[in-house]
Amino acid sequence: MILNAAFYLFSGLAALATLLMIFQRDPVKAAMLMLAALLSTAGIYLVLSAQLLAALQIILYAGAIMTLFIVALTATPAAWRDKPGRGSFMKVLGLAAASVILMELLKVSTALKAITVSPEFSETGTLDLASALFGRFAFQFELLSLVILAAIVAAVALTAKRRTAQ
Repeated sequence: MILNAAFYLFSGLAALATLLMIFQRDPVKAAMLMLAALLSTAGIYLVLSAQLLAALQIILYAGAIMTLFIVALTATPAAWRDKPGRGSFMKVLGLAAASVILMELLKVSTALKAITVSPEFSETGTLDLASALFGRFAFQFELLSLVILAAIVAAVALTAKRRTAQ
């Protein structure tokens, strides 16, 4: 009962921090909300008895990646922060694209759960290593790294666009 409550609490915090992050105009506040989402995800892993995954989540993502984000934010010029936002059409288009991507990822996730691995695949040791490190959460861990990679690419693209406009 307590584990279920903790799971729902951390899930709600992660979802709320993510939604607030998406609509945050200040990049530093958005980075702090992302940190809250990452730490909540680590809490979810702890509730699910994946202590190693929670530790890796905190060390790699909440520690190293967020440090990289904060350094990148301090290196960008502050002038572009005061520009007016895009129209509501662009926001709706972005939300629609995010929804389509989320649905596709969920479809792939359910398809991957049904796949059985042949014994010949474990010759390389990669599957055994991934199972030992991440257990059944390997796909979710890699999905999170894909989301963070997309955020880094978007930040670099925004910075490059702003510097060429000046």
